[in-house]
Amino acid sequence: MPASVLRVVCLGREQRQTWGASTKTPTVKLMGLTEATVSIVPTVDTPELVGTLAPGTVAALAEIHGEGAIEQRASYQDICYWLDGIFGPATASAAANTTYTYNYVAPLSASTKPSHYTVNFGTTDACYEMDGAIANNLTIGVESGQVWTMGVELLGHSVTTAAVGTSADRDVDLIKASDTTVYIDSWTTSTMGTTTVAATLISAELTVNPGRHLKTFVGAIAPAAYGENRWEGQLVTVLEFNSTAKAYVDSLANSTLVQRQIRLKATQGTTTATRLCQIDFAGTLVDNVKLFDDRDGNMTVSLTWNGTVNTKWATDSWIRAKVTNNLSVLP
Repeated sequence: MPASVLRVVCLGREQRQTWGASTKTPTVKLMGLTEATVSIVPTVDTPELVGTLAPGTVAALAEIHGEGAIEQRASYQDICYWLDGIFGPATASAAANTTYTYNYVAPLSASTKPSHYTVNFGTTDACYEMDGAIANNLTIGVESGQVWTMGVELLGHSVTTAAVGTSADRDVDLIKASDTTVYIDSWTTSTMGTTTVAATLISAELTVNPGRHLKTFVGAIAPAAYGENRWEGQLVTVLEFNSTAKAYVDSLANSTLVQRQIRLKATQGTTTATRLCQIDFAGTLVDNVKLFDDRDGNMTVSLTWNGTVNTKWATDSWIRAKVTNNLSVLP
């Protein structure tokens, strides 16, 4: 039997104009993979009928689609696949023709046109392919002493059998918490990234969900399209309860609305080897604030920020990202 640890995931970027019908032979193997699953999701009509004690006497396969989930150690290269999948593909802009920058921002008044993929899951003699895979939920985690993590949930047009992908391993640069600087600025400043907050953030978890869903119609068993709803976004920060964290809690305790601009900026290397991953989040402090949690005998506090549009940004939004790496085009 195939060994589960030998599972690989390979992607092929499909044509965005023809979702569900533009399968692409996978061209790149994801690196830093820690978990991957794919599910065949049928809707089977097996009604409970009168006149019999049997659990079912008639059945029909009414609809079928695919779902999946991928978890990786985040790298400056592979994070762009899932940012493209959430925000829509960015075009690299060259800096001295040695490093390339990708910019992303959540839209406010128009649906996105995300990258969708043919995703090859599995290993020899146990491999399946999800066609028309779109990202529907992105989670990015940052924890002290660790490497950034990223996870994505997928919706797909269909799942079929396939041969295992043959794309080669690649060199990638992992994004480390130790290379990450945290900035927390006032809500009204138009110059974000000026207030460094050191020795405070223990962990952060960002979730971004564009509310995508599959759409089925009479005349077909597979979904014909996908839609997009109101976005959801949240950043949960766990902070050492020092004077910085206390100021946020005290403001809320004094019945003051607390809103901040939060930047997580990871960098490594210089000149031609420069790497950068920067996430800007504008949020409002919500949910219960428990006083206190504990970390090795020290007081901590968990603060939950809901995404909120900040009009001080050059392009009104609540979340944006910037990545600099060595790729002029994603393979």
